[in-house]
Amino acid sequence: MRGFLLHARPFQEHGLLLDWLTDDRGWVRMRQTGGRRVKKRGSSRPPNFVCLDLLTAGRGAGWPILKGAEPVESLRFLRGRRLAAAFYLHELILRALRPEEPVPGLFLDYWKSLAMLEEPDIPVSVIMRRFERRLLVHLGSGVEWIESLADDRADTRIEPEGSYHLDPEGGVMAGGGPGAVSGRVLQAIATDQTLVHPEEMRAARDLMQRLLVPHVGRAPFVSRRLWPSSSTAPSGDTGNASETESP
Repeated sequence: MRGFLLHARPFQEHGLLLDWLTDDRGWVRMRQTGGRRVKKRGSSRPPNFVCLDLLTAGRGAGWPILKGAEPVESLRFLRGRRLAAAFYLHELILRALRPEEPVPGLFLDYWKSLAMLEEPDIPVSVIMRRFERRLLVHLGSGVEWIESLADDRADTRIEPEGSYHLDPEGGVMAGGGPGAVSGRVLQAIATDQTLVHPEEMRAARDLMQRLLVPHVGRAPFVSRRLWPSSSTAPSGDTGNASETESP
């Protein structure tokens, strides 16, 4: 079984409880004995953001025990808003999935997102919107982003300058007013394109958050506390002003 570590917390005197996204069982929780004894060989906490081959023992009534975790790729070292974005993806997964429920394809989508976060030319906002969109598909709530429904005509291509509302069940509906977004925003989300204007980036973020609420709830995301301001962003990770906003 392969997996990515999503979260670790203390367990008993020296152990850890570990939450994983796995390739064949979805979200899996394990325990690691001695995981906080960093000087004990083979018992240190596994790294984040790298695919690991996992060796476990025992199932029974409790959590399986992690016996070994070997990287199958090079370690990743994310920083700044790219690090915060990766932890945001972790929160999305843990809040949206149920334990031990396979979600085919999500493992690879997360892995691809990590690879994209290593690419400095890909805006963080594009990576987050892409993963949110793909997560909705895996949860059975995917949206047809390219076609709109109107009262006076059948399926219609979305126009960049048009105004639209998005209903999770009814799809994209033409019309303005509160909560409406431009067709350009919808097209950018659908095709993983970069939005330039701050108001459009905020509109895309807010739209995806509304679609995710039924799956992840309304509680604030802890990872937002990690989001750096423009004044604290590391050199080489500044992006544009809108990229400093939290997910």
